[in-house]
Amino acid sequence: MKFLFYLSADNIEIARREVLALAERYGWIEEYQSDGRFLLLDFAGKRFFERLAYTTEVVRVYDICTFSELEQIFNEIPVYDKLCCVRINGIDGKTALEKKLGEILWKRGAKISVSSPEIVYKIYVSGDRCYVGLLEFVRDTKQFYLRRPDKRPFLMPSAIKPKLARALVNLTGVLEGEVFLDPMCGTGSFLIEAGLMGIRTVGIDFLEKIVRGCRTNLQHYKIAGEVMLGDARRLPLRDESINAIATDYPYLRSTKAAGDLEELYSKTSEEVQRVLKKGCKAAIVTNIDVEDFFSSFEMELKTEERIHRSLTRRIYLFRR
Repeated sequence: MKFLFYLSADNIEIARREVLALAERYGWIEEYQSDGRFLLLDFAGKRFFERLAYTTEVVRVYDICTFSELEQIFNEIPVYDKLCCVRINGIDGKTALEKKLGEILWKRGAKISVSSPEIVYKIYVSGDRCYVGLLEFVRDTKQFYLRRPDKRPFLMPSAIKPKLARALVNLTGVLEGEVFLDPMCGTGSFLIEAGLMGIRTVGIDFLEKIVRGCRTNLQHYKIAGEVMLGDARRLPLRDESINAIATDYPYLRSTKAAGDLEELYSKTSEEVQRVLKKGCKAAIVTNIDVEDFFSSFEMELKTEERIHRSLTRRIYLFRR
């Protein structure tokens, strides 16, 4: 079955890889192709749309046609015994065309309701290409606002925001019931998103105050994750016991801290390799280039996100 994923403009590369990572774990991909913010995916398997962070909408594709063929398509597309409407993205003056195509459906016996449709016929226009289908999923953006770091009982500056945290957890491809680790968990951004998706979570931090605060945040969202006092350079975990890792390294910049920072990266990368199962993935967020520290891994992704003038995040995905 073909689906069209309308990707978030925040970071199209992360958005595309998030979809593909989950599709590979929940089923199998026959083929896919990208067209800017559109990802066309021929997929069979269990639906995973509710997990997505960087996808705005998902449409089950009926046809791909030229703009001039739209009326003919709507003379043939299936009509259902439910309230429906037509919605279009990508052109100016879309209201008139939505009404015109809706009239075609109405003449064929469809029940039209613009205000409360049960079925939405969706059209995305890209140049002269039109993707036509039924709307299957719309991302709830309010959820990320409600889980913002400043809405949590325990707050620290520079915490990863929920939307990015969820996307990076998804990039690892971790499934419900598998074990996810954040070895420098802070306020628990990654743990919260993983826990809400039914993933078993383990967090570690080296300050007792942060461990207590992270536990409070997990309890606030009714997540039964485990948070331990420990050192990411010497993880209290068995070899190959973890299915996925995501973590945000501390952004240390002073010359005095440089030696300790190098040790932190070298030791933690060794520990990530030790505890992560073969073939599994780690998403790493940092403010420096870390390819040399993770040279024993396969690097699947490196992208950047500018936070402000003096801080640009590097986002990596490594496979063990």
